Amino acid sequence: MKNENEVLLQNTDFTYRELLKRFYKGYLSQKRKVFWSIQFLHIVGAVLALVPPLIIKEIIDEAIPAGAIEQLIWLVLLALGVYAAKTVVNCIKIYGGHKIAQQVTYEMRNDLYNQCQQLSLSFYDNKNTGELMSRIIDDLNILQEFVHHGTEAVVGSLVLIAGSIVILLTLNVRLTLISLIFIPLLIIFAYYLLTKLHSSFRQVREYKGELSNRLEDSLAGIKVIKSFTNEDYELERFDKINSQHKEARLRAVKYISLLFPGSDLMNAFGILAVLSYGGYLVVQGQLTVGTIVAFYGYLLQFKRPLLKLVNVNERLSRFFASIERFFSYMELSPVLKSREGEHSPEQLVGRVEFEQVSFSYEEDKVVLTELDFKVEPQSTIALVGPSGAGKTSIVRLIPRLYEVDAGRILIDGVDVRQWKLESLRKVVGMVMQDDYLFSDTVAENIAYGRPEATQEEIIKAAQEANAHDFIQELKSGYDTQVGQRGVKLSGGQRQRVALARAFLNNPRILILDEATSSVDLKTEQLIQEAIERVTKGRTTFIIAHRLATIINADQIFFIEKGQIQEIGTHEELLARESKYADFYKLQFSNE
Repeated sequence: MKNENEVLLQNTDFTYRELLKRFYKGYLSQKRKVFWSIQFLHIVGAVLALVPPLIIKEIIDEAIPAGAIEQLIWLVLLALGVYAAKTVVNCIKIYGGHKIAQQVTYEMRNDLYNQCQQLSLSFYDNKNTGELMSRIIDDLNILQEFVHHGTEAVVGSLVLIAGSIVILLTLNVRLTLISLIFIPLLIIFAYYLLTKLHSSFRQVREYKGELSNRLEDSLAGIKVIKSFTNEDYELERFDKINSQHKEARLRAVKYISLLFPGSDLMNAFGILAVLSYGGYLVVQGQLTVGTIVAFYGYLLQFKRPLLKLVNVNERLSRFFASIERFFSYMELSPVLKSREGEHSPEQLVGRVEFEQVSFSYEEDKVVLTELDFKVEPQSTIALVGPSGAGKTSIVRLIPRLYEVDAGRILIDGVDVRQWKLESLRKVVGMVMQDDYLFSDTVAENIAYGRPEATQEEIIKAAQEANAHDFIQELKSGYDTQVGQRGVKLSGGQRQRVALARAFLNNPRILILDEATSSVDLKTEQLIQEAIERVTKGRTTFIIAHRLATIINADQIFFIEKGQIQEIGTHEELLARESKYADFYKLQFSNE
Protein backbone atom coordinates (compact mmCIF):
# COMPACT_ATOMS: atom_id res chain seq x y z
CA MET A 1 0.00 0.00 0.00
CA LYS A 2 1.08 3.58 -0.60
CA ASN A 3 2.06 5.97 2.14
CA GLU A 4 -0.74 8.44 2.83
CA ASN A 5 1.57 11.38 2.17
CA GLU A 6 2.29 10.29 -1.40
CA VAL A 7 0.71 12.44 -4.07
CA LEU A 8 -2.43 10.82 -5.50
CA LEU A 9 -2.49 10.91 -9.28
CA GLN A 10 -5.57 10.36 -11.37
CA ASN A 11 -3.68 7.88 -13.54
CA THR A 12 -2.42 5.08 -11.35
CA ASP A 13 -1.03 1.64 -12.04
CA PHE A 14 -4.49 0.07 -12.11
CA THR A 15 -5.64 -1.50 -15.38
CA TYR A 16 -9.30 -1.47 -16.35
CA ARG A 17 -9.44 -5.22 -15.85
CA GLU A 18 -7.96 -4.92 -12.36
CA LEU A 19 -10.39 -2.15 -11.45
CA LEU A 20 -13.40 -4.15 -12.61
CA LYS A 21 -12.16 -7.30 -10.89
CA ARG A 22 -11.52 -5.49 -7.62
CA PHE A 23 -14.82 -3.62 -7.78
CA TYR A 24 -16.78 -6.79 -8.49
CA LYS A 25 -14.98 -8.83 -5.83
CA GLY A 26 -15.25 -6.11 -3.19
CA TYR A 27 -18.78 -4.86 -3.71
CA LEU A 28 -20.78 -6.91 -6.22
CA SER A 29 -19.80 -10.53 -5.60
CA GLN A 30 -21.92 -10.70 -2.42
CA LYS A 31 -24.89 -9.50 -4.49
CA ARG A 32 -24.05 -11.44 -7.65
CA LYS A 33 -27.32 -13.40 -7.77
CA VAL A 34 -29.42 -10.27 -7.68
CA PHE A 35 -27.00 -8.37 -9.96
CA TRP A 36 -27.00 -11.00 -12.70
CA SER A 37 -30.75 -11.42 -12.31
CA ILE A 38 -31.12 -7.72 -13.10
CA GLN A 39 -28.89 -8.13 -16.19
CA PHE A 40 -31.10 -11.03 -17.30
CA LEU A 41 -34.16 -8.81 -16.84
CA HIS A 42 -32.51 -6.19 -19.09
CA ILE A 43 -32.39 -8.87 -21.79
CA VAL A 44 -35.97 -10.00 -21.12
CA GLY A 45 -37.22 -6.40 -21.22
CA ALA A 46 -35.48 -5.79 -24.56
CA VAL A 47 -36.88 -9.02 -26.04
CA LEU A 48 -40.40 -8.12 -24.92
CA ALA A 49 -40.02 -4.70 -26.56
CA LEU A 50 -39.35 -6.49 -29.87
CA VAL A 51 -42.66 -8.42 -29.86
CA PRO A 52 -45.47 -5.77 -30.21
CA PRO A 53 -44.62 -4.62 -33.78
CA LEU A 54 -44.86 -8.26 -34.94
CA ILE A 55 -48.26 -8.66 -33.27
CA ILE A 56 -49.48 -5.42 -34.89
CA LYS A 57 -48.27 -6.75 -38.26
CA GLU A 58 -50.37 -9.90 -37.80
CA ILE A 59 -53.45 -7.86 -36.83
CA ILE A 60 -53.17 -5.68 -39.94
CA ASP A 61 -52.16 -8.39 -42.42
CA GLU A 62 -54.14 -11.37 -41.18
CA ALA A 63 -56.91 -10.72 -38.65
CA ILE A 64 -58.48 -7.58 -40.15
CA PRO A 65 -58.47 -8.62 -43.85
CA ALA A 66 -59.87 -12.06 -42.95
CA GLY A 67 -62.51 -10.59 -40.62
CA ALA A 68 -61.33 -13.02 -37.95
CA ILE A 69 -62.74 -11.37 -34.83
CA GLU A 70 -61.60 -14.19 -32.56
CA GLN A 71 -58.05 -13.97 -33.90
CA LEU A 72 -58.14 -10.19 -33.54
CA ILE A 73 -59.19 -10.43 -29.90
CA TRP A 74 -56.55 -13.05 -29.20
CA LEU A 75 -53.80 -10.92 -30.78
CA VAL A 76 -54.93 -7.82 -28.89
CA LEU A 77 -54.92 -9.75 -25.61
CA LEU A 78 -51.48 -11.12 -26.47
CA ALA A 79 -50.19 -7.59 -27.11
CA LEU A 80 -51.74 -6.45 -23.84
CA GLY A 81 -50.03 -9.33 -22.02
CA VAL A 82 -46.68 -8.44 -23.58
CA TYR A 83 -47.03 -4.78 -22.59
CA ALA A 84 -48.06 -5.80 -19.06
CA ALA A 85 -45.14 -8.24 -18.75
CA LYS A 86 -42.76 -5.57 -20.07
CA THR A 87 -44.10 -3.11 -17.49
CA VAL A 88 -43.63 -5.58 -14.63
CA VAL A 89 -40.11 -6.48 -15.82
CA ASN A 90 -39.17 -2.80 -16.15
CA CYS A 91 -40.49 -1.99 -12.67
CA ILE A 92 -38.50 -4.86 -11.13
CA LYS A 93 -35.27 -4.11 -12.97
CA ILE A 94 -35.46 -0.35 -12.36
CA TYR A 95 -36.05 -0.77 -8.64
CA GLY A 96 -33.67 -3.71 -8.30
CA GLY A 97 -30.93 -2.02 -10.32
CA HIS A 98 -31.16 1.20 -8.35
CA LYS A 99 -31.29 -0.75 -5.08
CA ILE A 100 -28.04 -2.55 -5.86
CA ALA A 101 -26.44 0.71 -7.00
CA GLN A 102 -27.52 2.42 -3.77
CA GLN A 103 -26.26 -0.48 -1.62
CA VAL A 104 -22.89 -0.52 -3.39
CA THR A 105 -22.53 3.26 -3.09
CA TYR A 106 -23.56 3.14 0.56
CA GLU A 107 -20.87 0.55 1.35
CA MET A 108 -18.17 2.30 -0.68
CA ARG A 109 -18.98 5.70 0.82
CA ASN A 110 -18.78 4.25 4.34
CA ASP A 111 -15.48 2.54 3.51
CA LEU A 112 -13.99 5.70 2.02
CA TYR A 113 -15.18 7.85 4.93
CA ASN A 114 -13.74 5.35 7.39
CA GLN A 115 -10.46 5.34 5.45
CA CYS A 116 -10.31 9.14 5.64
CA GLN A 117 -10.93 8.92 9.40
CA GLN A 118 -7.96 6.57 9.77
CA LEU A 119 -5.49 8.79 7.93
CA SER A 120 -3.39 11.10 10.06
CA LEU A 121 -3.30 14.89 10.15
CA SER A 122 -0.28 14.96 7.83
CA PHE A 123 -2.56 13.69 5.05
CA TYR A 124 -5.01 16.56 5.59
CA ASP A 125 -2.19 19.09 5.56
CA ASN A 126 -1.87 18.38 1.83
CA LYS A 127 -5.55 18.08 0.95
CA ASN A 128 -8.40 20.55 0.85
CA THR A 129 -11.85 19.76 2.15
CA GLY A 130 -13.54 20.34 -1.19
CA GLU A 131 -11.47 17.68 -2.92
CA LEU A 132 -12.22 15.06 -0.26
CA MET A 133 -15.93 15.90 -0.35
CA SER A 134 -15.87 15.49 -4.12
CA ARG A 135 -14.30 12.03 -3.78
CA ILE A 136 -16.84 10.90 -1.16
CA ILE A 137 -19.94 12.39 -2.78
CA ASP A 138 -19.54 13.27 -6.46
CA ASP A 139 -17.30 10.38 -7.56
CA LEU A 140 -19.51 7.80 -5.91
CA ASN A 141 -22.64 9.38 -7.38
CA ILE A 142 -21.11 8.87 -10.83
CA LEU A 143 -20.32 5.28 -9.94
CA GLN A 144 -23.83 4.73 -8.62
CA GLU A 145 -25.37 5.93 -11.88
CA PHE A 146 -23.18 3.64 -13.95
CA VAL A 147 -23.80 0.51 -11.88
CA HIS A 148 -27.43 0.54 -13.02
CA HIS A 149 -27.75 2.75 -16.09
CA GLY A 150 -24.40 1.77 -17.61
CA THR A 151 -25.12 -1.95 -17.62
CA GLU A 152 -28.68 -1.28 -18.75
CA ALA A 153 -27.40 0.81 -21.67
CA VAL A 154 -24.96 -1.89 -22.79
CA VAL A 155 -27.02 -5.04 -22.24
CA GLY A 156 -30.51 -3.78 -23.05
CA SER A 157 -29.50 -1.57 -25.97
CA LEU A 158 -27.37 -4.25 -27.66
CA VAL A 159 -30.19 -6.78 -27.45
CA LEU A 160 -32.77 -4.28 -28.71
CA ILE A 161 -30.64 -3.08 -31.64
CA ALA A 162 -29.43 -6.53 -32.65
CA GLY A 163 -32.90 -8.02 -32.30
CA SER A 164 -34.49 -5.22 -34.33
CA ILE A 165 -31.99 -5.62 -37.17
CA VAL A 166 -32.45 -9.41 -37.28
CA ILE A 167 -36.26 -9.10 -37.38
CA LEU A 168 -36.15 -6.35 -40.02
CA LEU A 169 -33.84 -8.44 -42.21
CA THR A 170 -36.24 -11.34 -41.82
CA LEU A 171 -39.16 -9.18 -42.93
CA ASN A 172 -37.46 -7.58 -45.94
CA VAL A 173 -33.74 -7.29 -46.65
CA ARG A 174 -33.91 -4.43 -49.20
CA LEU A 175 -36.20 -2.32 -47.04
CA THR A 176 -33.95 -2.95 -44.02
CA LEU A 177 -30.85 -1.74 -45.87
CA ILE A 178 -32.67 1.40 -47.02
CA SER A 179 -34.06 2.11 -43.54
CA LEU A 180 -30.63 1.75 -41.92
CA ILE A 181 -28.73 3.81 -44.47
CA PHE A 182 -29.01 6.92 -42.28
CA ILE A 183 -27.83 5.16 -39.09
CA PRO A 184 -24.09 5.87 -39.67
CA LEU A 185 -24.95 9.57 -40.07
CA LEU A 186 -26.97 9.44 -36.84
CA ILE A 187 -24.02 7.80 -34.99
CA ILE A 188 -21.49 10.37 -36.29
CA PHE A 189 -23.85 13.26 -35.53
CA ALA A 190 -24.64 11.99 -32.02
CA TYR A 191 -20.99 11.18 -31.21
CA TYR A 192 -19.85 14.66 -32.25
CA LEU A 193 -22.51 16.47 -30.22
CA LEU A 194 -22.15 14.17 -27.18
CA THR A 195 -18.38 14.82 -27.14
CA LYS A 196 -19.03 18.56 -27.18
CA LEU A 197 -21.76 18.13 -24.56
CA HIS A 198 -19.53 16.21 -22.15
CA SER A 199 -16.75 18.78 -22.58
CA SER A 200 -19.23 21.53 -21.71
CA PHE A 201 -20.49 19.64 -18.67
CA ARG A 202 -16.91 19.20 -17.44
CA GLN A 203 -16.54 22.97 -17.61
CA VAL A 204 -19.87 23.35 -15.81
CA ARG A 205 -18.59 21.11 -12.98
CA GLU A 206 -15.33 23.05 -12.75
CA TYR A 207 -17.09 26.42 -12.61
CA LYS A 208 -19.60 24.98 -10.14
CA GLY A 209 -16.69 24.03 -7.86
CA GLU A 210 -15.19 27.52 -8.18
CA LEU A 211 -18.61 29.05 -7.57
CA SER A 212 -19.05 26.95 -4.40
CA ASN A 213 -15.57 27.87 -3.15
CA ARG A 214 -16.14 31.58 -3.79
CA LEU A 215 -19.55 31.46 -2.12
CA GLU A 216 -18.24 29.56 0.92
CA ASP A 217 -15.29 31.94 1.25
CA SER A 218 -17.50 35.03 0.98
CA LEU A 219 -20.13 33.87 3.45
CA ALA A 220 -17.49 32.72 5.96
CA GLY A 221 -15.72 36.07 5.68
CA ILE A 222 -18.81 38.27 5.62
CA LYS A 223 -17.67 40.20 8.71
CA VAL A 224 -14.38 41.12 7.04
CA ILE A 225 -16.16 42.04 3.79
CA LYS A 226 -18.52 44.38 5.62
CA SER A 227 -15.82 45.89 7.80
CA PHE A 228 -13.88 46.89 4.66
CA THR A 229 -17.10 47.79 2.74
CA ASN A 230 -16.00 45.44 -0.01
CA GLU A 231 -19.47 44.25 -1.01
CA ASP A 232 -19.14 45.63 -4.56
CA TYR A 233 -15.71 44.07 -5.01
CA GLU A 234 -16.94 40.67 -3.82
CA LEU A 235 -20.03 40.94 -6.03
CA GLU A 236 -17.76 41.61 -9.01
CA ARG A 237 -15.66 38.52 -8.24
CA PHE A 238 -18.75 36.37 -7.70
CA ASP A 239 -20.38 37.72 -10.85
CA LYS A 240 -17.33 36.79 -12.94
CA ILE A 241 -17.43 33.13 -11.90
CA ASN A 242 -21.23 33.06 -12.00
CA SER A 243 -21.12 34.39 -15.57
CA GLN A 244 -18.59 31.72 -16.61
CA HIS A 245 -20.82 29.06 -15.05
CA LYS A 246 -23.85 30.45 -16.92
CA GLU A 247 -22.03 30.51 -20.28
CA ALA A 248 -20.81 26.92 -19.80
CA ARG A 249 -24.35 25.74 -19.03
CA LEU A 250 -25.71 27.59 -22.06
CA ARG A 251 -23.15 25.84 -24.27
CA ALA A 252 -24.28 22.51 -22.84
CA VAL A 253 -27.93 23.46 -23.43
CA LYS A 254 -27.09 24.44 -27.02
CA TYR A 255 -25.69 20.98 -27.74
CA ILE A 256 -28.67 19.31 -26.03
CA SER A 257 -31.05 21.44 -28.13
CA LEU A 258 -29.28 20.18 -31.27
CA LEU A 259 -28.79 16.56 -30.22
CA PHE A 260 -32.33 15.32 -29.71
CA PRO A 261 -34.14 17.26 -32.47
CA GLY A 262 -31.24 16.45 -34.84
CA SER A 263 -31.40 12.78 -33.89
CA ASP A 264 -35.15 12.81 -34.49
CA LEU A 265 -34.53 14.30 -37.94
CA MET A 266 -31.94 11.65 -38.82
CA ASN A 267 -34.27 8.92 -37.63
CA ALA A 268 -37.13 10.50 -39.58
CA PHE A 269 -35.11 10.15 -42.78
CA GLY A 270 -35.03 6.40 -42.26
CA ILE A 271 -38.75 6.27 -41.44
CA LEU A 272 -39.63 8.34 -44.53
CA ALA A 273 -37.44 6.11 -46.67
CA VAL A 274 -39.33 3.09 -45.33
CA LEU A 275 -42.72 4.69 -45.99
CA SER A 276 -41.69 5.82 -49.50
CA TYR A 277 -40.04 2.65 -50.74
CA GLY A 278 -42.27 0.41 -48.64
CA GLY A 279 -45.34 2.16 -50.02
CA TYR A 280 -44.06 1.56 -53.54
CA LEU A 281 -43.59 -2.17 -52.76
CA VAL A 282 -47.12 -2.36 -51.32
CA VAL A 283 -48.53 -0.81 -54.50
CA GLN A 284 -46.54 -3.36 -56.50
CA GLY A 285 -47.95 -6.13 -54.35
CA GLN A 286 -44.50 -7.13 -53.07
CA LEU A 287 -45.06 -6.08 -49.45
CA THR A 288 -47.89 -5.95 -46.95
CA VAL A 289 -49.11 -2.87 -45.06
CA GLY A 290 -48.50 -4.69 -41.76
CA THR A 291 -44.82 -5.10 -42.65
CA ILE A 292 -44.45 -1.35 -43.21
CA VAL A 293 -46.16 -0.66 -39.88
CA ALA A 294 -43.79 -3.16 -38.18
CA PHE A 295 -40.79 -1.43 -39.79
CA TYR A 296 -42.13 1.90 -38.58
CA GLY A 297 -42.48 0.55 -35.02
CA TYR A 298 -38.92 -0.82 -34.90
CA LEU A 299 -37.39 2.34 -36.32
CA LEU A 300 -39.23 4.49 -33.79
CA GLN A 301 -37.59 2.64 -30.90
CA PHE A 302 -34.23 2.32 -32.65
CA LYS A 303 -32.89 5.80 -31.85
CA ARG A 304 -32.96 5.67 -28.03
CA PRO A 305 -30.78 2.56 -27.50
CA LEU A 306 -28.43 3.75 -30.21
CA LEU A 307 -27.87 7.08 -28.42
CA LYS A 308 -27.34 5.16 -25.17
CA LEU A 309 -24.59 3.08 -26.77
CA VAL A 310 -22.93 6.15 -28.28
CA ASN A 311 -23.06 7.82 -24.85
CA VAL A 312 -21.84 4.82 -22.86
CA ASN A 313 -18.20 5.48 -23.79
CA GLU A 314 -18.21 8.76 -21.82
CA ARG A 315 -20.06 7.14 -18.94
CA LEU A 316 -17.55 4.32 -18.90
CA SER A 317 -14.56 6.67 -18.82
CA ARG A 318 -16.11 8.67 -15.94
CA PHE A 319 -16.85 5.40 -14.11
CA PHE A 320 -13.25 4.19 -14.42
CA ALA A 321 -11.88 7.60 -13.39
CA SER A 322 -14.10 7.61 -10.29
CA ILE A 323 -13.39 4.04 -9.25
CA GLU A 324 -9.69 4.55 -9.89
CA ARG A 325 -9.59 7.51 -7.53
CA PHE A 326 -11.62 5.53 -4.99
CA PHE A 327 -9.17 2.63 -4.90
CA SER A 328 -6.21 5.05 -4.93
CA TYR A 329 -7.48 6.45 -1.64
CA MET A 330 -8.30 3.00 -0.28
CA GLU A 331 -4.72 1.93 -1.10
CA LEU A 332 -3.23 4.50 1.26
CA SER A 333 -1.65 3.11 4.39
CA PRO A 334 -1.93 5.37 7.45
CA VAL A 335 1.40 6.70 8.71
CA LEU A 336 0.13 6.32 12.28
CA LYS A 337 -0.72 2.73 13.07
CA SER A 338 -2.31 1.63 16.31
CA ARG A 339 -0.74 -1.20 18.25
CA GLU A 340 -2.66 -4.03 19.80
CA GLY A 341 -0.88 -3.57 23.11
CA GLU A 342 -3.17 -2.03 25.72
CA HIS A 343 -2.05 0.21 28.58
CA SER A 344 -4.74 0.84 31.16
CA PRO A 345 -5.62 4.54 31.59
CA GLU A 346 -6.56 3.82 35.23
CA GLN A 347 -2.95 2.94 36.01
CA LEU A 348 -1.49 5.99 34.28
CA VAL A 349 0.76 8.21 36.40
CA GLY A 350 1.42 10.89 33.78
CA ARG A 351 5.22 11.02 33.37
CA VAL A 352 6.14 12.35 29.90
CA GLU A 353 9.61 12.05 28.35
CA PHE A 354 11.03 13.23 25.04
CA GLU A 355 14.21 11.41 24.03
CA GLN A 356 16.15 12.98 21.14
CA VAL A 357 12.94 13.79 19.29
CA SER A 358 13.19 15.34 15.83
CA PHE A 359 10.21 16.22 13.68
CA SER A 360 9.30 17.93 10.43
CA TYR A 361 6.08 18.45 8.49
CA GLU A 362 8.05 18.43 5.25
CA GLU A 363 11.33 16.66 4.61
CA ASP A 364 13.40 19.80 4.01
CA LYS A 365 11.85 21.88 6.82
CA VAL A 366 12.89 20.66 10.27
CA VAL A 367 10.62 21.90 13.08
CA LEU A 368 12.07 20.14 16.15
CA THR A 369 15.66 19.01 16.55
CA GLU A 370 16.80 16.36 19.07
CA LEU A 371 14.39 17.52 21.75
CA ASP A 372 15.21 15.98 25.12
CA PHE A 373 13.28 16.58 28.38
CA LYS A 374 11.36 14.86 31.17
CA VAL A 375 8.11 16.01 32.80
CA GLU A 376 7.19 14.62 36.19
CA PRO A 377 3.63 13.46 36.93
CA GLN A 378 1.04 16.04 38.00
CA SER A 379 3.28 18.98 37.11
CA THR A 380 2.38 21.96 34.95
CA ILE A 381 4.71 22.86 32.08
CA ALA A 382 4.41 26.11 30.15
CA LEU A 383 5.82 26.29 26.62
CA VAL A 384 6.84 29.82 25.68
CA GLY A 385 8.54 31.29 22.66
CA PRO A 386 8.10 33.22 19.44
CA SER A 387 5.63 32.14 16.74
CA GLY A 388 6.90 29.24 14.66
CA ALA A 389 9.27 28.04 17.40
CA GLY A 390 7.65 24.56 17.52
CA LYS A 391 5.51 24.80 20.66
CA THR A 392 2.32 23.43 19.10
CA SER A 393 4.29 20.73 17.29
CA ILE A 394 5.60 19.45 20.64
CA VAL A 395 2.15 18.99 22.15
CA ARG A 396 0.74 17.48 18.95
CA LEU A 397 3.31 14.70 19.13
CA ILE A 398 2.24 13.55 22.61
CA PRO A 399 -1.13 12.05 21.51
CA ARG A 400 0.46 11.00 18.18
CA LEU A 401 -1.45 13.38 15.99
CA TYR A 402 1.83 13.33 14.04
CA GLU A 403 4.67 10.82 14.03
CA VAL A 404 8.21 11.69 15.12
CA ASP A 405 10.98 11.50 12.52
CA ALA A 406 13.54 10.33 15.06
CA GLY A 407 13.77 9.61 18.78
CA ARG A 408 10.84 8.58 20.92
CA ILE A 409 8.19 9.92 23.28
CA LEU A 410 7.43 7.98 26.46
CA ILE A 411 4.40 8.07 28.73
CA ASP A 412 5.04 6.27 32.00
CA GLY A 413 8.14 4.74 30.38
CA VAL A 414 6.23 3.28 27.41
CA ASP A 415 6.81 4.54 23.86
CA VAL A 416 3.58 6.17 22.63
CA ARG A 417 3.93 4.08 19.46
CA GLN A 418 3.27 1.02 21.61
CA TRP A 419 -0.05 2.39 22.81
CA LYS A 420 -3.34 1.68 21.16
CA LEU A 421 -4.28 5.05 19.65
CA GLU A 422 -7.76 5.04 21.14
CA SER A 423 -6.39 4.49 24.65
CA LEU A 424 -3.62 7.05 24.21
CA ARG A 425 -5.96 9.79 23.07
CA LYS A 426 -8.43 9.08 25.86
CA VAL A 427 -5.77 9.85 28.49
CA VAL A 428 -4.56 12.97 26.66
CA GLY A 429 -7.07 15.85 26.54
CA MET A 430 -6.49 18.80 24.21
CA VAL A 431 -7.97 22.29 24.04
CA MET A 432 -6.69 24.20 21.05
CA GLN A 433 -6.84 27.86 20.11
CA ASP A 434 -10.29 28.58 18.63
CA ASP A 435 -11.29 24.94 19.14
CA TYR A 436 -13.82 23.57 16.68
CA LEU A 437 -17.45 23.20 17.73
CA PHE A 438 -19.84 21.08 15.70
CA SER A 439 -23.21 22.33 14.50
CA ASP A 440 -25.01 20.56 17.36
CA THR A 441 -26.32 21.51 20.80
CA VAL A 442 -24.11 22.74 23.61
CA ALA A 443 -24.63 19.45 25.47
CA GLU A 444 -23.71 17.36 22.42
CA ASN A 445 -20.52 19.36 21.93
CA ILE A 446 -19.49 18.92 25.57
CA ALA A 447 -20.26 15.19 25.43
CA TYR A 448 -18.53 14.69 22.07
CA GLY A 449 -15.75 12.57 23.56
CA ARG A 450 -18.21 10.64 25.73
CA PRO A 451 -21.61 10.45 23.98
CA GLU A 452 -22.89 8.19 26.75
CA ALA A 453 -22.29 10.84 29.44
CA THR A 454 -25.28 11.72 31.63
CA GLN A 455 -26.75 15.20 31.88
CA GLU A 456 -25.35 15.50 35.42
CA GLU A 457 -21.83 14.70 34.16
CA ILE A 458 -22.17 17.23 31.34
CA ILE A 459 -23.30 19.94 33.78
CA LYS A 460 -20.47 19.11 36.17
CA ALA A 461 -17.89 19.44 33.37
CA ALA A 462 -19.45 22.77 32.36
CA GLN A 463 -19.25 24.00 35.93
CA GLU A 464 -15.58 23.05 36.14
CA ALA A 465 -14.98 25.02 32.95
CA ASN A 466 -16.91 28.05 34.29
CA ALA A 467 -19.39 27.60 31.41
CA HIS A 468 -22.52 26.57 33.32
CA ASP A 469 -23.70 30.10 34.11
CA PHE A 470 -23.66 31.44 30.55
CA ILE A 471 -25.15 28.17 29.19
CA GLN A 472 -28.14 28.56 31.53
CA GLU A 473 -28.70 32.05 30.16
CA LEU A 474 -28.96 30.76 26.58
CA LYS A 475 -32.47 30.50 25.12
CA SER A 476 -32.58 26.70 25.28
CA GLY A 477 -29.81 26.16 27.80
CA TYR A 478 -27.81 23.01 27.12
CA ASP A 479 -30.12 22.23 24.16
CA THR A 480 -29.15 25.42 22.33
CA GLN A 481 -27.86 24.85 18.80
CA VAL A 482 -24.44 26.52 18.54
CA GLY A 483 -24.50 26.90 14.74
CA GLN A 484 -21.76 26.17 12.22
CA ARG A 485 -18.39 26.27 13.99
CA GLY A 486 -20.18 27.57 17.10
CA VAL A 487 -20.98 30.88 15.43
CA LYS A 488 -23.84 31.62 17.90
CA LEU A 489 -21.38 31.72 20.81
CA SER A 490 -18.69 34.27 21.57
CA GLY A 491 -15.01 33.32 21.38
CA GLY A 492 -14.76 33.01 25.15
CA GLN A 493 -17.92 30.91 25.34
CA ARG A 494 -16.62 28.55 22.63
CA GLN A 495 -13.36 28.13 24.53
CA ARG A 496 -15.15 27.27 27.77
CA VAL A 497 -17.34 24.70 25.99
CA ALA A 498 -14.15 23.21 24.52
CA LEU A 499 -12.63 23.12 28.01
CA ALA A 500 -15.72 21.35 29.37
CA ARG A 501 -15.46 18.84 26.52
CA ALA A 502 -11.87 18.05 27.49
CA PHE A 503 -12.64 17.91 31.24
CA LEU A 504 -15.54 15.48 30.76
CA ASN A 505 -13.07 12.83 29.57
CA ASN A 506 -11.08 13.27 32.80
CA PRO A 507 -7.69 13.06 31.01
CA ARG A 508 -4.55 12.30 32.99
CA ILE A 509 -2.53 14.52 30.66
CA LEU A 510 -4.00 17.89 29.66
CA ILE A 511 -2.81 20.06 26.77
CA LEU A 512 -3.94 23.69 26.55
CA ASP A 513 -2.76 25.41 23.38
CA GLU A 514 -3.57 29.12 23.56
CA ALA A 515 -6.78 28.31 25.46
CA THR A 516 -7.05 31.89 26.72
CA SER A 517 -6.16 33.71 23.51
CA SER A 518 -8.51 36.11 21.75
CA VAL A 519 -10.76 36.65 24.78
CA ASP A 520 -11.37 39.65 27.02
CA LEU A 521 -9.74 39.93 30.44
CA LYS A 522 -12.88 38.93 32.35
CA THR A 523 -13.36 35.78 30.24
CA GLU A 524 -9.64 35.06 30.50
CA GLN A 525 -9.94 35.16 34.29
CA LEU A 526 -12.86 32.72 34.18
CA ILE A 527 -10.93 30.36 31.90
CA GLN A 528 -7.82 30.69 34.05
CA GLU A 529 -9.79 29.82 37.19
CA ALA A 530 -11.16 26.74 35.42
CA ILE A 531 -7.68 25.72 34.28
CA GLU A 532 -6.21 26.06 37.78
CA ARG A 533 -9.07 23.96 39.13
CA VAL A 534 -8.71 21.05 36.72
CA THR A 535 -4.92 20.95 36.37
CA LYS A 536 -4.58 19.69 39.95
CA GLY A 537 -3.58 16.06 39.89
CA ARG A 538 -2.86 16.13 36.14
CA THR A 539 0.23 16.50 34.02
CA THR A 540 -0.46 19.69 32.10
CA PHE A 541 1.17 21.40 29.12
CA ILE A 542 0.19 25.03 28.55
CA ILE A 543 1.00 27.18 25.55
CA ALA A 544 0.03 30.75 26.34
CA HIS A 545 0.27 33.97 24.42
CA ARG A 546 -0.23 36.02 27.58
CA LEU A 547 2.64 35.18 29.89
CA ALA A 548 0.75 36.41 32.95
CA THR A 549 -1.34 33.23 32.74
CA ILE A 550 1.62 30.85 33.16
CA ILE A 551 3.75 32.47 35.88
CA ASN A 552 2.64 29.80 38.38
CA ALA A 553 3.72 26.88 36.18
CA ASP A 554 6.06 24.35 37.81
CA GLN A 555 8.45 24.79 34.90
CA ILE A 556 8.67 27.04 31.88
CA PHE A 557 10.33 25.84 28.67
CA PHE A 558 11.49 28.64 26.40
CA ILE A 559 11.35 27.24 22.87
CA GLU A 560 13.19 28.78 19.95
CA LYS A 561 13.97 27.31 16.51
CA GLY A 562 12.73 23.88 17.50
CA GLN A 563 14.88 23.51 20.60
CA ILE A 564 14.52 24.18 24.33
CA GLN A 565 16.75 27.14 25.05
CA GLU A 566 15.89 27.60 28.74
CA ILE A 567 14.12 25.74 31.55
CA GLY A 568 13.10 27.11 34.94
CA THR A 569 10.37 28.69 37.01
CA HIS A 570 9.11 32.16 36.26
CA GLU A 571 11.20 33.66 39.06
CA GLU A 572 14.33 31.71 38.13
CA LEU A 573 14.19 32.74 34.48
CA LEU A 574 13.58 36.38 35.31
CA ALA A 575 16.50 36.36 37.72
CA ARG A 576 18.86 35.04 35.00
CA GLU A 577 18.19 37.90 32.60
CA SER A 578 17.28 35.15 30.17
CA LYS A 579 15.60 35.14 26.75
CA TYR A 580 12.38 34.41 28.58
CA ALA A 581 12.95 37.53 30.71
CA ASP A 582 13.43 39.64 27.58
CA PHE A 583 10.32 38.06 26.08
CA TYR A 584 8.34 38.77 29.25
CA LYS A 585 9.51 42.37 29.55
CA LEU A 586 8.84 43.03 25.86
CA GLN A 587 5.27 41.80 26.19
CA PHE A 588 4.48 43.88 29.26
CA SER A 589 6.14 46.98 27.84
CA ASN A 590 3.76 46.73 24.87
CA GLU A 591 0.61 46.35 27.02
